[in-house]
Amino acid sequence: MLALLLGAIAVGGGSRTLDASTQAAEETGTISGSVRLATPDRTFEGATAQLVALRDGAILEDYETPEQSVPMSGEFALETAADATIDYVVVLRYAGQSYFSQVLRISPELPTASVEFEVFATTAEPQPLTIDATLVTLLAINRQESELTLVREDQVRLDEPIVYVGGDDGVTLRIPVPDGTLEAGGFAEATGEYQFDGGTVTVAEPLRPGVTSILTRYTVRYQADEDEYRLRVTAPLDTAHIEIRVPERFLDGVTPRGDEAEFGPDGEFEGETLTVVQRTGPAGAGQGLVADLEGLSGVELASNRLASDSGAAIGTVIALVIVAGLSIGRRRGLRRPTT
Repeated sequence: MLALLLGAIAVGGGSRTLDASTQAAEETGTISGSVRLATPDRTFEGATAQLVALRDGAILEDYETPEQSVPMSGEFALETAADATIDYVVVLRYAGQSYFSQVLRISPELPTASVEFEVFATTAEPQPLTIDATLVTLLAINRQESELTLVREDQVRLDEPIVYVGGDDGVTLRIPVPDGTLEAGGFAEATGEYQFDGGTVTVAEPLRPGVTSILTRYTVRYQADEDEYRLRVTAPLDTAHIEIRVPERFLDGVTPRGDEAEFGPDGEFEGETLTVVQRTGPAGAGQGLVADLEGLSGVELASNRLASDSGAAIGTVIALVIVAGLSIGRRRGLRRPTT
């Protein structure tokens, strides 16, 4: 999450220059840290630690960021300006992966701070992955082009204390795409590569212990002379929960299809009511959820607070919403369709 935040600051938050004479005149403090390898039967092989400095939400690009090799003992100390107007983040790099500390601040009165890191070895061997939940949201309808914009979040779980980086091609997940997909991929904030090969999106995103949120986007073509589109969401792995979420005012209706699809309680975000269709139980790989989106022929170009007319803006907004943990909560249950 902090990696995405720093990336966003670097791109959109601007940067500032810290005058060299000012930096030299400031008092010096120390940020120390320790690193623990949490993968059993592996030996810590050393890492590197570096400081990123920020002031007023902007990265200080000309700041001389100290970098230090972390020995096998796992202990390090970085000396830097003890300036209460500067925020610091320690970036630790181990086995090709980056780890980020919380935001730290030191001052002449409190010139020291400390952080602890837990890191993991990496593996290219296939791991026992599952998916806690798959959430597919209809983000926009473009009637002029007969296109839908969809965003999918797969919450991929790895219970082993190791980072799975994929085989020789680096692919860790293959996601089946909806029918009629014209274009698909990831977001600019992703740390790995996302490729659309016509039938799937291949994800080369390292998967860490716990849950990794994989965000993908889809542009789907529907038939202009038809009034509905059948949306199929297919599980690439054993998946505990699948749901489709549609802003209520986008369509005339949404209909679950099949014995394993039902209405769930409505969702809500920023005043928008979302109609939710969910699978009645877990899905195995290749299984999924089907719902008909109805009333497409009568809907003008639609957008809400989750979207804009720009595809790039759509991707950025929804990615930040979901990654920041602001995605709409899921509640089990059955909602009767209105008549």
